Amino acid sequence: FNRVLARRLERGILDRLLLGDLAYIHAKGAVFMVDDPQTEQPRADRLEISPSGPLYGRKMTMPQGLPGEMEQRVLDEESLRLEDWSVRGLKLKGARRGLRIPLHDVECRYEEGLLFAFSLPPGCYATVVLRELQKQDDDPGAV
Repeated sequence: FNRVLARRLERGILDRLLLGDLAYIHAKGAVFMVDDPQTEQPRADRLEISPSGPLYGRKMTMPQGLPGEMEQRVLDEESLRLEDWSVRGLKLKGARRGLRIPLHDVECRYEEGLLFAFSLPPGCYATVVLRELQKQDDDPGAV
């Protein structure tokens, strides 16, 4: 997931839907294949949907086109296939997760220091959000 995210960031296409993307619907947690990026892009601009990234597993749905090529390249670099997650006794089906996460209930105020408050969906980490807020333009890890 992180490698796919990094590649999209490097290419400047994190917030862009591409032909063949599996778009993540934030309100439902479902995905759908993007067959007309121009039609769907306004929904992505409103953060209703986002490109999704892989939580690799044996039954995970792969995107098509350039998004599929990027995800396959990550597997190839590790000499992995989706079938490699077929481990007896474990259910490693795989899933999709949005590459962008909307923050909810956002507050920022000063109380003897800056206080940030926000809500995140399950599986997301506040520490990652705070790390992003603290980056500076000259930070080599800045996004």
